Amino acid sequence: MEFIEVDRDGKQIARVQGGCWSAAWQRIDREFRAAGLMLEAGSQVLVRLQSSLHPTFGFQIVVTDVDLTFALGDLNARAQSIRKHLQDTGIWNRNRSLPLPVDFVRVSVIAPAGAAGLGDFRSTAVRLAGAGLTEFVYHEVPFQTRDAPSRIVDVLRGIYRSCSVDATRQCAVAIIRGGGASADLAWLVDQKLAKAVCRMNVPVMTGIGHERDRNLLDEISCIPCDTPSKVVEHIRSTITRAALDRQRAQEAIQTRAAQIATRHEAAVASVRTAIDRDGMETARLAEASVRSTATGLQPGARMLLDDTRSAVTSVRTAIDRHTRDTVRLAETTVRTTATALKPGARALLEGMRTALDEAAECARGAAGERRELADRAVRNLLASITSSVETTIRPLELGSGKALGEISARLEALHQSASDKMGSVHRDIVEAAERSTSLAGEVVTGLRQEAIRDAGRSLDDCQSAIAIVRERAESLDPRTVLAAGYAILQIRWGCR
Repeated sequence: MEFIEVDRDGKQIARVQGGCWSAAWQRIDREFRAAGLMLEAGSQVLVRLQSSLHPTFGFQIVVTDVDLTFALGDLNARAQSIRKHLQDTGIWNRNRSLPLPVDFVRVSVIAPAGAAGLGDFRSTAVRLAGAGLTEFVYHEVPFQTRDAPSRIVDVLRGIYRSCSVDATRQCAVAIIRGGGASADLAWLVDQKLAKAVCRMNVPVMTGIGHERDRNLLDEISCIPCDTPSKVVEHIRSTITRAALDRQRAQEAIQTRAAQIATRHEAAVASVRTAIDRDGMETARLAEASVRSTATGLQPGARMLLDDTRSAVTSVRTAIDRHTRDTVRLAETTVRTTATALKPGARALLEGMRTALDEAAECARGAAGERRELADRAVRNLLASITSSVETTIRPLELGSGKALGEISARLEALHQSASDKMGSVHRDIVEAAERSTSLAGEVVTGLRQEAIRDAGRSLDDCQSAIAIVRERAESLDPRTVLAAGYAILQIRWGCR
């Protein structure tokens, strides 16, 4: 052990080596344990010393006894007071209860410049940083001065504030110091420093002193380690485990991607088969619909043609019959008129003959005076005969013209009626044929468009599936998968 004297500023002014015989130490330890106390680093005690000057070993001090009444010295009392305060305020387990990091992307290291053990720490940290696995940010702070706690607290506060910014977020804080005299760690027993460590929002790692050293910071930190070498070894092993986990995750992703690709290929093949089947079925239905429409159209057209023929035949028959009746009626009228005309004409001729005979007789009887009267009588008679004949013939002419005009009008009316009926029947046939053709065309067009739309949708689904497979296949690049795994783990554990 060592005995050191310091001034008011904490500067060392004297130092001497000392020790304690085994028998004396066992007796002192039994007395402390019986009193429920333990002698540990940082305890301030009152000891009884025996000095000697040896010609070979020089000046030495030997501890012969420790005063129990002064056992709870200032350092131990301060540590106990800090523990009680942290427990009463409810922050004793705050940092220790944080989840352990699954990876270390950026680590802040707080250590005194040139401290023992920092070289061992950096020998491994340099390899990790050179591989791009971890970034180490070093903060050099003295541990053996009076202002050491406040300077360490200032560094912790800066790290705490930087953790709110994703780009500079720390995954952990390491407080390390190599081996040395136990009294050099007394300045780390500070209430503000302990509170700052408990309130840190990232895990705190400690590696202070040797394996036998145990201090207050080890009790409140999330990851206490015995030495700085064990701190960096813990970081390395964690990164190794994370890499193995990422490798296993990558293999699982590749297996899953292969399964998805196989399933999508089967789905694409199934879709293609369904498209071919639906296309053939659509074509068959269209062909059947067209044939059905044509088959339904032929009987209707034939029926319309038969009806048209029957109507034309009926009209022709009616025209012939009416024409024969009209001609027969005209012949009867003419014959009746001629028959009625003959007796009148004969009577007129007989009367004319009689008048001529009488005139001849009168002429013979009165040849001179009555010649002129006879001539006038003859002229009057001729005029009367002419008038009578014209009067008799005019009704006959009028009746014949009227009959012929009526016959012509009726023939024209029958011809026009027959033409209208034939035109109407022809238009009905044409319209029915056009409707049937249009209906068949619409059915075929609709079926064709539906088949095209189904094929387009199926092709779109195939293209989407192929695009998904390609995208997932591209995402299987090892660098992409590794970066994604890092990002997932960093997000999951709040580290970047």
